[in-house]
Amino acid sequence: MTSTVDFLARLQAKNRVQVPVEVRWRLRLEAGEVLHIDVNPHGDFNHRDFYARLQRGGRFTVPNEVAEVLELRRGELLEVKIRRMEDEE
Repeated sequence: MTSTVDFLARLQAKNRVQVPVEVRWRLRLEAGEVLHIDVNPHGDFNHRDFYARLQRGGRFTVPNEVAEVLELRRGELLEVKIRRMEDEE
């Protein structure tokens, strides 16, 4: 079973994105979890997906390669889709 949530966020310094507290509560996210993330600049059709680990402060880092391909800049508004893969047993 998979859980997916969409939200808007600003790209912070060092290509970091803050996951809102409500999203972390809804998906029951813990620091260290690996998430499947889909990112695209707001209003643009280009998007890239990647896997990232959630940090203690509720942030994840967009890989430099993805930031270069999408031409992301600090402060840019992003449409983010987080997918948490749950164990199917």
